Amino acid sequence: MKREHRRDTFDLTLIPTSKEVERYNPKTDGYCCTEERFRPDLNSAPGTPWNKSAIKVFARSFVESDEFECEDIHKIKKVFTTHLRHLVKKYKRSLSGESAKLAAKKRANREERKRGLFHRRLTAALSYDALKPCVPLLQLLGVDGMSSDESSVEDDITYYSVLRKKWRHGNLTTWLRVFDAMYRRLRVSKTNRKGRGASVHWRQVTTRYNDTRGPVHCLPKSAYDPEWLNGLNDMEREDLAMSEAQYAFTHAPEVM
Repeated sequence: MKREHRRDTFDLTLIPTSKEVERYNPKTDGYCCTEERFRPDLNSAPGTPWNKSAIKVFARSFVESDEFECEDIHKIKKVFTTHLRHLVKKYKRSLSGESAKLAAKKRANREERKRGLFHRRLTAALSYDALKPCVPLLQLLGVDGMSSDESSVEDDITYYSVLRKKWRHGNLTTWLRVFDAMYRRLRVSKTNRKGRGASVHWRQVTTRYNDTRGPVHCLPKSAYDPEWLNGLNDMEREDLAMSEAQYAFTHAPEVM
């Protein structure tokens, strides 16, 4: 698992997800992993279909390497099964510390994606005359006004699920997505070649919420969800300091 020393930390990108393990069928999927990308399931015992397949991959690789005298594949499987039990125990002991580090890394990555999303939208607004009037409100929203997301990896593909904000009006969300479309248009040249910069990842909208940061203050009243507003007490409304102005979250026809 790419560990040069027994005290090295586990590469978490090689640990299969529970969905991968559940969906795995050795009869139709073949081996669960390869010698180059060896992925035993350290969340389960060696006797699962996934780990039985991983054990076969290891044993076959061991014999074919020609670096060792032992060619008894059954003996190799038995020895590695014992070693795998040890790895499972060691991995589970490390989870508390590793989970904390992984959670912190995920939070940092999520915040970085939010910053990137805000700057892409601001770039789009500054690049088209029809969108320039939107710049002040976009800047008022800032990074905290952007939706966050959660990433997950399945079959080595990264997916991003958008987490909604309860305080944000649906019209504001629709208004923001136009900047995403215009940014994609901006990055495609007349020859249909992408411009410079990192590719924009596609995000899947969900019905899940994340309001750990709270609402952005001082926005127009029309930026806030009416049902959410009705649930605030007097002190919370005062803290929100919203403007009574009704901002029309629409765009010029040429950008729609």
